[in-house]
Amino acid sequence: MRRLALVVCLFSLVSALPAKTRKDIPPAPLPTAIVNAHKVFLSNRGGSDLAYDAFYQEMKSWGKYEIVGSPDDADLIVELSYEVVHEGTRVWSTTNTYNNTTQVHSSQIIDPQLILTIYDAKTKNSLWSTIDHRRLARLEKNREKEMINSAERLVEELRSRANPQ
Repeated sequence: MRRLALVVCLFSLVSALPAKTRKDIPPAPLPTAIVNAHKVFLSNRGGSDLAYDAFYQEMKSWGKYEIVGSPDDADLIVELSYEVVHEGTRVWSTTNTYNNTTQVHSSQIIDPQLILTIYDAKTKNSLWSTIDHRRLARLEKNREKEMINSAERLVEELRSRANPQ
C-alpha cells in the first residue's frame, strides 16, 4: 500500500512539471571552427540555382566571412543543396450522407528542403548541418518567393548560432 502511494505521489510530481517547448531549449553552440573561421567557399550541390543565388547574397551581405573562389583558400566549405523528398501518397475518403455517395481523394506527400552543410576545408569532415523545409506553394512566383525565404532562413539560423546573445 505504501509503495502504491509512493508511486502515485511520484507520478503526480512528474506530471505536474511543465512540458518543455522549443523556446525552453537554448541552441547548442556551433563548433569553434565555424565561429572562428574567416574564409568560406560556398558550394552549390544542386537542385536550385535560385536558392543558391539568394543564399550567396545573404552570406555576402552578412559580412562575417570572406567568400573565396576556391576550397583550397577557405577555412570552411559551406554547401547548399535542394531536394524534394517524396513520402508517398495519402488516401482518404469522404461520404455524403445526404445522397449516400463516397468520394475517394488522394494527395502526394512531398517535402521540399534546403540543406545547409558546413565542412572543414582541410579535413573535409562535416561540422554542422541543418535543414529548412520550404513552404509549399502552387504558383511558380510563390514557389520562387518561398525558395528565397528558405535560403534567407538558413543564413539567419547560422547567424544566430554564430553570434549568440
